[in-house]
Amino acid sequence: MTQSLNAVVTGATGFVGRRLCTLLTRPRILTRAPEHAPPEFAQSACFRWDPARELPPAEAFDGCEAVFHLAGEPVAEGRWTKAKKANIRDSRVAGTKHLVEALRKLERRPEVLVSASAVGFYGSRGDEILAESAAAAEGFLADVCRAWEAEAFAAEDLGMRVVTIRIGLVLGAQGGALARMLPLFKLCAGGRLGHGRQWMPWIHVDDLASLFLFCAQSETLAGAVNGCAPNPVTNRQFTKALASAVGRPAPFPAPAFALRLGLGEFAEVLLASQRAVPDKAQGAGFQFKYPTIATALEGV
Repeated sequence: MTQSLNAVVTGATGFVGRRLCTLLTRPRILTRAPEHAPPEFAQSACFRWDPARELPPAEAFDGCEAVFHLAGEPVAEGRWTKAKKANIRDSRVAGTKHLVEALRKLERRPEVLVSASAVGFYGSRGDEILAESAAAAEGFLADVCRAWEAEAFAAEDLGMRVVTIRIGLVLGAQGGALARMLPLFKLCAGGRLGHGRQWMPWIHVDDLASLFLFCAQSETLAGAVNGCAPNPVTNRQFTKALASAVGRPAPFPAPAFALRLGLGEFAEVLLASQRAVPDKAQGAGFQFKYPTIATALEGV
């Protein structure tokens, strides 16, 4: 059932954004190319916006109650060149700064900003259980996440409630990482990454979209919220579960040195261990439809 919340969505053409928009009645869309918006947005007002370079148009926010901010350069596509890393940072940090600056100029502002962030905030922490109170790490992605969230929290000075959702690996057969992994696993060409003991915080795309909406509607919820299921798994466990779901063995592990050779700096994202748990979401009463990896991979 869609919600009548009057909302603006950035990053609406992405995997998570498109799913979120199905939960909203005629959301307003901020996108780089309105002329290429998917058919399902035909009834929505689309506004042109390049996050890294300009402020979004003020008319997009007329009568708006909530802003969902998911825009950002894909992290997992292409090698991390200097230019790619600049685009990853600018699309998030500068983009959020521009968004908040546009909100600052409004006479009547939305009540809440729900902004994407990422579990990369925590860096690689081994077996440490990471609730939202865990400190930020050092490194490229952690630095980006910290700066990204800081720009979002600047909207608190405008009297807005702000939630940043630190997203883990998003699962769904129609897109994201799983859509790229499934063909390999179905051909018996999958396997664990590195030693496989690194923790993978994950969440089904349906749960993540619902969590964005839940955060907007829960008036007492603010600050960072871990966007991951309550049962994180190791990469070895995930590999076993996915192989079982498609009915194929996964006999080809990818050694860490090979990942680093082939993917460069991005390999560290795949090898990082983040045992993040959704303490704040569950404490606020959010119910996961897919709480275990088995339920999330059912039917892939």
